[in-house]
Amino acid sequence: MIKKAVIVAAGLATRLHPLTLSRPKPLLSVDGESLLVRSVRLLRESGVAEIGVVVGYRADMIAEAVESHVTCIANPFYRHCNNMGSLWMARHFVGATPFIYLHGDLIYSEKLLADFVAVTGASTASVDLLTSFGPVDDEAMKVRTRDDGRLIESSKSIGASDADGEWIGIAAVQRPRDLFATLERHLLNHGLLDYDTAAFTAMAAAGEEVKCLPSGEEPWVEIDTAEDLELARSQFARV
Repeated sequence: MIKKAVIVAAGLATRLHPLTLSRPKPLLSVDGESLLVRSVRLLRESGVAEIGVVVGYRADMIAEAVESHVTCIANPFYRHCNNMGSLWMARHFVGATPFIYLHGDLIYSEKLLADFVAVTGASTASVDLLTSFGPVDDEAMKVRTRDDGRLIESSKSIGASDADGEWIGIAAVQRPRDLFATLERHLLNHGLLDYDTAAFTAMAAAGEEVKCLPSGEEPWVEIDTAEDLELARSQFARV
């Protein structure tokens, strides 16, 4: 079973202003618990013992929220890069150890994460992407896949009618050295503003197995806007 995880939580989240003027997006609360603290808790409940959080904007607030339960990894360049750059900052924390990778702006069911951690523990793919198959909107991080679920491409620019689904922002990386080498090449040759999915696409194009695993019917929300936050609060409120 995978025992290490990385959560990227460095961004400015300007689309959520004014909510994120005083606190980073991963510390927004749903049902009395912040997104980040909830992810850390659920990772530990799923057997993941060592967790790194990449921080930038309001890093001190995040460090205070997670206390000593995680390793905070600084991204001093968070104003100038996207999540690809933040993930690259975790390369020394990860080393050669397989890890679960999460975006810090997600909320999802306990079962969704626990099942994914369990099933990817025996995976032979370089990367497994937890994917919601079916119709998508234009803002989604869309995927195109082969019949066997292997990734062809992941990008927001894929047309909604051409997409097989969307990656929800959770992955399992079995070959971290291959991933970080791909990240570094892309950052050096293509700039700092691309998403992490550009690296997954490059790995798939090079013949590495990047597999899209179905998320099924379990609920999840990526929080980019105030409307997303309200949806998350209604969907994940305890009865």
